[in-house]
Amino acid sequence: MAADPLEIPLAINVVAVFAGALGGAIRAGEDEHVDVFGVLTLATVMGFGGGIIRDVLLGNLPPAVLQNAWYIIVVVLAAAIGAFFLYYLRKLGRALWVLDSLSIGLFACVGANAALLAGLSILSAVLIGTAASVGGLILTDLFQGRPSSILHVGPPNAAAGLAGALAYALIYDGSHALVTAGVAIAVTFGVRLAGPLFHLEVPAPRRRAYELEQKLRARATRRRPE
Repeated sequence: MAADPLEIPLAINVVAVFAGALGGAIRAGEDEHVDVFGVLTLATVMGFGGGIIRDVLLGNLPPAVLQNAWYIIVVVLAAAIGAFFLYYLRKLGRALWVLDSLSIGLFACVGANAALLAGLSILSAVLIGTAASVGGLILTDLFQGRPSSILHVGPPNAAAGLAGALAYALIYDGSHALVTAGVAIAVTFGVRLAGPLFHLEVPAPRRRAYELEQKLRARATRRRPE
């Protein structure tokens, strides 16, 4: 069956799942106690997580990743690659950064695209695209029993997903889905690159409040008469 021209092609969705699943397999390999089934589990969670969150929010059930065998095939393939070639993959630091950025950008585009096709507003599309872009990573952290990197001070991963989803929603005109996705993914890469390049982090409200409190106390102390 031919794909709807307004939709992102199936191949892009499959690549998004593969990129996420490979990232999950590599993260599983960081723990020496994780066995082969653990690698497969985390690859599945990170590969499917964003798409399932998107489909649940949109009411598209059962989720698309369970309706097409290609998604399951690429997750198993990613898990196998991660399990047998982990030693070599972990040496490809920059390549893995690119893989993570690609995964975030692709899921942001796919999520925003699905929301727009469902007739939702740009704001709703951005929210769903952002949730889809980092949903798999959050679920993977939960399965590993560690604080989610998305929720703590660090590289602008969630901000990159938000920027990619926003870019896609703003320039989407019902055609040229691949061009629109390409631009949105480039925006995602740009925001993620801004982190290490300019030493930028997403602000932490509590830390900012503490710093402001300290400044105000120091100023009050200086003004206090001897």
